[in-house]
Amino acid sequence: PKKINATRIGVGAVCWEGELFLATYLASLPAYRYIGARVVELGAGPGLVGIMLAKMGAKVHVTDIAKVLPIVEGNLTSNGVSLAQRRGAAEGYAVAEELEWGAPGYEAAVARLASDPVDWVVAADCCYIDQEGTSPSTPHFVNTCALLCGPTTRCLVCFELRSSEVQRVFVEESKKAFAKVERLPPHSLPKPCQVEHILLYELSGVLAGRPRPPPV
Repeated sequence: PKKINATRIGVGAVCWEGELFLATYLASLPAYRYIGARVVELGAGPGLVGIMLAKMGAKVHVTDIAKVLPIVEGNLTSNGVSLAQRRGAAEGYAVAEELEWGAPGYEAAVARLASDPVDWVVAADCCYIDQEGTSPSTPHFVNTCALLCGPTTRCLVCFELRSSEVQRVFVEESKKAFAKVERLPPHSLPKPCQVEHILLYELSGVLAGRPRPPPV
């Protein structure tokens, strides 16, 4: 509908190429990995990845800022994966939740999401460059990932390489919070994902005593 568009909602109304990439990669993995798994999708936008994983049996928390949630909720219902549409305890589902990293009190919201172990943290195109040429939200984004991750959590972050500064800041901040920051090489990915302009990283091993970004 015309009342829900990129002008009114912002970039969250768009299904970016990075989200399609991440969905393709996750769909290439064995489906049994998602059955009953607890997933948090960050900066979900329309919620493509979360919807797909819910269809594959996961219990997904699809998160984004408040003004994007009506799109997410509508898409969950349209695709039959909302909690209200769940037909049995073994079936996957997705719920939409507000989360804006960097906003006052966001760490408390993240702590609630992490109150039960999280199996997967997934995010696409959540790091960006602002009009001043900096990447201001990246430290809080990485902090959010670290707060959600436990010893066995798989954390996958992908983004389109629109600027080398995005990659530099993301890697720099991630190395402050995680013991392992690995870019998955294109040749190791399924054929549709073998591109150079979209990067896929896996973060693991949250560091004890890691520095926290300053409060907003």
